[in-house]
Amino acid sequence: MKPPKISIVIPSYNKVRFIGETLNSIISQKYPNLEVIIQDGVSSDGTLVIIKKYALRYPTVIKYESRRDNGQLDAINKGLAKATGDILTFINADDVYESEALNSIAMAYMKNPNALWFAGRGKVIDKKGIEIAKFSTLYKNSFLSINSRYLLLVLNYLMQPSVFITRQAYKKYGPFAGTDNFVMEYELWLKLGVISMPTVIDRYLSRFRLSGDNISSTQFENTLNEDYRIVKKYTKNPFILLGHKVNNWGRVLMINFLKR
Repeated sequence: MKPPKISIVIPSYNKVRFIGETLNSIISQKYPNLEVIIQDGVSSDGTLVIIKKYALRYPTVIKYESRRDNGQLDAINKGLAKATGDILTFINADDVYESEALNSIAMAYMKNPNALWFAGRGKVIDKKGIEIAKFSTLYKNSFLSINSRYLLLVLNYLMQPSVFITRQAYKKYGPFAGTDNFVMEYELWLKLGVISMPTVIDRYLSRFRLSGDNISSTQFENTLNEDYRIVKKYTKNPFILLGHKVNNWGRVLMINFLKR
């Protein structure tokens, strides 16, 4: 059986330090039916040099465009609009995939043809690639092992680069929402969760980077405030809302601790 086509979109802007590692983590998997779409916002730090090098080396896999956009959300949705895969995802230009991640997704897709989306475990790393926030990762992964919509309302326990969506689901329930400053993938997760929860892959698929200067780090508290606003659209249960607030306070404390 031919493996499903996987489309990976990478929003990119001035990530010269990391984007080679991100691309290598994709190409090194040697997945046979792959499409990588890079939406670059006219980087000026050498990022484009690296992108062009990989695109020349893997012309049938990597496509890129460099033009001004309206931020990360705009770049992601533009890239996904071009995607032709059976399975879609995006990964930031400083995150990386674990080995065999794509094969794991493909196998899960072929075993669960009616699934809308898939989610695996993820780790958090710093700018040097060292794993951090281990307790938070353990906490999130324990929620993932239960994988309940109610728990997802309490805490966004999904690691974004470890989540993959079928083309049909994205066309029906997408695109991603957010603001000019950050992507709120959580809203799409909750929208999909009303229909069905993701098929869980019990292995680490990605490493999510908190470098201290990326959007995930600098906009963290704003993102959590937006999280709470979104949750209130999907539940009025006071216990769930209180649980979500408590988890957000804990996450703010964790990030402030990591910044020291």
